[in-house]
Amino acid sequence: MTRLSFLPTLFLVSFFVGVTSLSAQAQEGDMFSSKSAALQRAKQLKCSEVFQMGEQWMPCKDFNTYEKVIKNEK
Repeated sequence: MTRLSFLPTLFLVSFFVGVTSLSAQAQEGDMFSSKSAALQRAKQLKCSEVFQMGEQWMPCKDFNTYEKVIKNEK
């Protein structure tokens, strides 16, 4: 095994840890058990749609849109 063979694995681990922590921060308080609750939050954020993430609901049409809206809200 060469010294550099672990770099792709290290990169992937770092990438997923970073994405996971950003996503967790963005989702705090914005995951709902009902579609209607997510729609209310979507209206506050000026989004017109919601999307399902597992068994939970989130405001906006998808996660990328949600993250952009949240960035602009702060």
